[in-house]
Amino acid sequence: MKKYEEAEQDYLAGYKYQDIADKYDVSLSTVKQWKRRYWKSNNVTTNKKVTKKVTKVTQKKPTEKAIDELGDSELTDKQKAFVIQFLRISNATQAYINVYDVDKKTAFAAGPRLLGNVRVQHEIKRLRKAKLQELSVGAFDLMEDMVVEARADIGDYIDFGKSNQTVYERDEGGEAITNRPETDDDGNPIVYRNSWLQFKDKARVDTRPIKSIKMGKDGPVIELYDRNKARQELLKYLSGVDVNGGDNIIIVDRWQDDSTDN
Repeated sequence: MKKYEEAEQDYLAGYKYQDIADKYDVSLSTVKQWKRRYWKSNNVTTNKKVTKKVTKVTQKKPTEKAIDELGDSELTDKQKAFVIQFLRISNATQAYINVYDVDKKTAFAAGPRLLGNVRVQHEIKRLRKAKLQELSVGAFDLMEDMVVEARADIGDYIDFGKSNQTVYERDEGGEAITNRPETDDDGNPIVYRNSWLQFKDKARVDTRPIKSIKMGKDGPVIELYDRNKARQELLKYLSGVDVNGGDNIIIVDRWQDDSTDN
């Protein structure tokens, strides 16, 4: 008798999926695959005394459903674990080390190679899409934010300019005598150029491109997100768009350039 046939008898006897997985030393996803592919009966042995109750069915979140589907995929258990690790850290080398327990040199070559596997890429894209759906965030929402950052200009948030200020003589009380300007050696009124700067009112600006506002030693400081970086990200995104209407989604592996260690 094959493993999945023996496991079916345990299932009919009331064993839980995890109990079966532990007994036969397989993953939980493998047991679920057996249930879907091989087990024909749903008659699970239960106690005769049954308490009736109304159960509220909670619909699974998109990511939970996607992870369940990952468990039913044709990837090996370690490939599935690699997908989860890569989604968590976006680093193929480290994800490979975490799953396969190999040295860094081996993972440096094998990690990106596994990331290039068509089936692995498909599952990563599918899970990312599910997460974005759960967050109610679409590609166009993210692209709009990048456009806002790329087009941001400091002039949208501050007013600045200059004015000329005449120096006047002062009376005994220290008040300026506005009809008696101080003069230089040539008899000309002394005039200083006065520069000024102020923030625009919050209600008049789009605050999304603002990274931080803080008080510096010389006064308030406003910092915007890097517009050049936002433009580079936009170009990267647009380079993957098919002008005929399709799209070429590229999975980026974020790992440090440690090739000098090899």
